[in-house]
Amino acid sequence: MKEILNILLEFIISYTLVFFFYYLLFVRKKTTYNKNKVPVEYYYLVNLYHLNTKNINYKKFIYTTAFINSFIISITYIIIIKLLDKWIWQLICGIVIIILLIIICYGILGRYYQKRGKKNV
Repeated sequence: MKEILNILLEFIISYTLVFFFYYLLFVRKKTTYNKNKVPVEYYYLVNLYHLNTKNINYKKFIYTTAFINSFIISITYIIIIKLLDKWIWQLICGIVIIILLIIICYGILGRYYQKRGKKNV
């Protein structure tokens, strides 16, 4: 039980640190829509789920991607550090985990925007 709490505490600390640095580096600068400086996640969701860009609140989208990206990085870190010892396995599994989490998390976000877009019409 104590080890589970330690892992949970380490996840919370790593998540807050990653989110803080992500906020400082990316979110503060991109809260206003600029067609030339739109993140890749925006184009990914708009093209894959055929979203209407007018239905997406850009500032809220940037904060949501900050939460998602921080979650992906923190979960990957915890899984890799706690389960694997050899650095080559950590690297291989880390890449696979990141790809899977990106597909899952942004898939959920894309479906959310699809349902929200249909309600607004």
